[in-house]
Amino acid sequence: MTKRVFLYLLVICFSMTIIPNVIFANGSISQKKIGVLRLKNDTSFRHFGQTAADVLTADLVKLKSCSVVERGELDRVFDEQRLGAQGYLDPATVSDLGGILGLDYLLMGTVSGNVTTEKGHYDYNKKKNKDVWIKGNSKNTVSLILRLVDVKTGQIVWSDQKSITNYNDDMNASLEEAAYDSIRTIYKFIPVQGYVLKAEGRNYFIDLGTVNNIAVNDTLVVNSTSDTILHPVTGELIVMKKNIGFLTVTEVFEKMCIAVPRLKDDGTQELYGKVNDGDSVTRELHKKTRGFLGIGWSGKHDF
Repeated sequence: MTKRVFLYLLVICFSMTIIPNVIFANGSISQKKIGVLRLKNDTSFRHFGQTAADVLTADLVKLKSCSVVERGELDRVFDEQRLGAQGYLDPATVSDLGGILGLDYLLMGTVSGNVTTEKGHYDYNKKKNKDVWIKGNSKNTVSLILRLVDVKTGQIVWSDQKSITNYNDDMNASLEEAAYDSIRTIYKFIPVQGYVLKAEGRNYFIDLGTVNNIAVNDTLVVNSTSDTILHPVTGELIVMKKNIGFLTVTEVFEKMCIAVPRLKDDGTQELYGKVNDGDSVTRELHKKTRGFLGIGWSGKHDF
């Protein structure tokens, strides 16, 4: 029994030693590849499902956390396979598409919405003791129900529902905001991720650069391997991660950046442990920008 415990501890120690090197060797080169299907259109506006897919695709491309297959390539495969490019796809079809296009995920779903308009009219005002003119107004609502499907298993790995209401008749603007909010949620599932290359003093060299949408003053979250557990039945090595701090980007190159520990208001560093070579790093999203006087969304697709 003592010998088994010793061997178990030896495996854990050895794993802790090699994991950073394995991570570094793999790097952040391999991105998840996503195809965006035309959404099922539950509005009275023609082509709105295609418009929704195009807006989602544009934001996914800006996100830089995954690669997105071109719309023309998707359409070509659907035409060749005689498949419907919207609505439900069975797991077998999803797997076939993944194999043909080399995809990891398919993003699909439904877009719904409408515009309601109240015409201008006269209404009796008790205070003024007379009929007064009430100006007409419009209200539109757009809702997205999205799901991300793993093409290897046919299983839904992420789902989300967003609904945006604006007091005008511009459904395209509401669609853009709903799509933007949804893509920000997808980022939590597929973030921009890299690794610490090395440390020199308080400078940390990270394998993320302008190609990954990294900019000066961006915040990077550092996660370190805290422990590993060998599953007693499957033999799988389970790696546990913990957040050990935040870095602020100071210099950016094409495929690399330099960052320093982020400072709190009192001037202390936001590091809760030692940052080691091979520790994983994710980029923190910028806050959603607000509109004039802080009201509503600015309309900027900033990630």
